[in-house]
Amino acid sequence: MSHDDFILGYENGRVGCSVSVFLTLRLFFAGKMREKRVSANLLLWLLGFLVLIILSTVGLLKLPMVWVLLGTIAALAIYALLFFYWVGEIIISAALARPEFYELVIAKRALWIYSEQGSDPAEPRKVVHLRRSPFARRLVRPLNPQSRTAWKHPPTRTD
Repeated sequence: MSHDDFILGYENGRVGCSVSVFLTLRLFFAGKMREKRVSANLLLWLLGFLVLIILSTVGLLKLPMVWVLLGTIAALAIYALLFFYWVGEIIISAALARPEFYELVIAKRALWIYSEQGSDPAEPRKVVHLRRSPFARRLVRPLNPQSRTAWKHPPTRTD
């Protein structure tokens, strides 16, 4: 899929994305990440993780063990959720902004793209009119307000 099709499909909501954070970190540590904004954000997140480890260590020395363990577990869980969410946001926004970065993350499989339609996500959706079942036809109000026969005996539900 070309970069322009990706942008068009993403803006229309017909393309979904999945970011592999572990592959992104591997690209970052290998030095293949040339996007400065992405590298800076990843570095800040990793420094935040280091600060979290230091605070947990200081907490072990100053606070009771139970409180430190509970606080560390809660902080790590929240940090991990936020980390995965924000790294995904950063990668997708950089892939939308720069075609070179888009090609890199697609080639290294750090960004997976899937579409609802399967073939071309940039084309407009086709409208398929489905026939209603007889039960659904009885529940829908008739279009002609003069025709009240459908409402003389409304369907009842027996649950």
